[in-house]
Amino acid sequence: MGLAVLGSVLGMAVTLLTGQVVGAVPGVIDAAPGAMSLGTFSWLLGALLTVFIMQSLTPAIHQVASQILNAALVREIGTDITEPLLRPQRVAHLEDTEVLDMQERAKGKGGFHLAEGLGNLPWLMASRVTLVGSAVIVGVMFSWPVAAMLVAVTLLLEWYGGRLIAREIDVWWGNTEEQRRADYLFNLGMRDAPKELRVFGLHGWLVDRYVREWTAGFRPVWERRRRNLKWSVMTGGLHLAANGFAILLVGRAALNGDLPLTEVATTVPAILSIGVAMNGYGVVQVKRGLSAYRAMKDLPGTIAERHPESAATTRHRVETMPARDVRFENVSFRYPGSDVDVLRNLDLTIRAHEALALVGVNGAGKSTLVKLLGGAYRPTEGRITVDGVDLAELDLTAWQRRIAAIVQDFLRFPLSVTDNVVFGAVERADDEISLAKVARESGIDEVVRGLPAGWDTVLDKTFDGGVDLSGGEWQRIALARALFAVHAGAGVLVLDEPAAALDVRAEAELVERYLELTSGVASLIISHRFSVVRNANRICVLADGRIVEDGTHEELLDQDGMYAGMFRLQAERYVTSPESPESEALDA
Repeated sequence: MGLAVLGSVLGMAVTLLTGQVVGAVPGVIDAAPGAMSLGTFSWLLGALLTVFIMQSLTPAIHQVASQILNAALVREIGTDITEPLLRPQRVAHLEDTEVLDMQERAKGKGGFHLAEGLGNLPWLMASRVTLVGSAVIVGVMFSWPVAAMLVAVTLLLEWYGGRLIAREIDVWWGNTEEQRRADYLFNLGMRDAPKELRVFGLHGWLVDRYVREWTAGFRPVWERRRRNLKWSVMTGGLHLAANGFAILLVGRAALNGDLPLTEVATTVPAILSIGVAMNGYGVVQVKRGLSAYRAMKDLPGTIAERHPESAATTRHRVETMPARDVRFENVSFRYPGSDVDVLRNLDLTIRAHEALALVGVNGAGKSTLVKLLGGAYRPTEGRITVDGVDLAELDLTAWQRRIAAIVQDFLRFPLSVTDNVVFGAVERADDEISLAKVARESGIDEVVRGLPAGWDTVLDKTFDGGVDLSGGEWQRIALARALFAVHAGAGVLVLDEPAAALDVRAEAELVERYLELTSGVASLIISHRFSVVRNANRICVLADGRIVEDGTHEELLDQDGMYAGMFRLQAERYVTSPESPESEALDA
């Protein structure tokens, strides 16, 4: 800010010195009596040149300082917006439209974010210094009424122009939902689903849809801009007329001999500087930046108010849980904004040191049950207990560290192999012994040896030296991540479709191997393949949001219920010949 203000002060100094130089030139040339001496004129000219050079250098220095400040601000703003969104251990707030809209406003729309607002604040202050300083020059050199008139017109038109811009931006500011839809389509084409879009030939459709959504969000802005256009032309004309009238008065005074050349050469640039000092857009930039700042500061409170979390208690030693069991007691759940229960009065017990399998048709609620187990959502009704303690009373962060989960849509981090594995227990990232052990147990050691940089290879071919893995290799990486967490002390292992990219026999062998390695923890296995779940200690069938069958593989076949029917249906589909791999897996 100091540099911007200094630039304005130097600009006014240039105006004053220029007037003095111009006014002194005739006398110096004619060597008139009482005129400035050549030596004094040389010093005056040198002062003008020095001040001009300083003024010329100030913007470059200010630009460097602004870039440094802007980089620091962008980092801090990103942290202040991201941290409250990541802090809650549950995820319902990430699906709340009010929270998402506030997040968008905190980030700023159309460049009107906090960093931009603060970046314009020095220039706004500099324009104020220029306005006041130039008005003083006009008043002292020529006329205080003319100076007052110019300042009044400038501030009035700045205020009105700011209102016009603010109205235009208010329309855009409120269209966060339309902009989020357009952003989703843009990201879909660029990184989220490039393969599918090309396979189905949807590139043209996506571009058309993106343009339509973006246009729908921006059309109200265009309508407001068209209404503002005539008023903008009128205010511009009025501002031009005021400046022209003031300069006309200066010219008339000069012709009448009432205003010497020095005052004329100083007053005219000062009048023009007052006009340049009008900065309605900068005012709006600062106001919008402050609006984004308020949204950023209100974001944590809004999340806490709309999605309160229970205070953690230290009375329970979460690091040893579950020692007995995890129970779902009459649990019902529906997703926010929905009126349909995914789970209905569900009762389920997951015993410590037991391998429990969960099967059911698509949409039965198996993955939802995992989310509730991990505390990502609260039950709509009922409760979940760990060793008899309500999950709502536990330190949710500590409990989630007790769960090693591999879900169907596990993340493929574009980072090194090491990072992809140790994220299972990042606090043990330096434990090379455990890392080597899980590599052998998961079967990724051979994969790692074949990579160009071994454990340091980035698993994303868009990076220099990076590679991509097959679906099966990625799932082994993900399973190694879960196993690393178990070695670090996790007490519950969740395998949600743990190896769907593998063939039936490989998946069954892999799950069986993992159950051997994790026999000391509670394991929950979810799979559509019955060859994977048949060796679990207990199998539960989930249907219509409830557990409808519970028993071992043999017991459920004897009951001849839903499990038996699904097993026979799958067996008939898989068994193509007595020697088929699927047949061998089912017979195992």
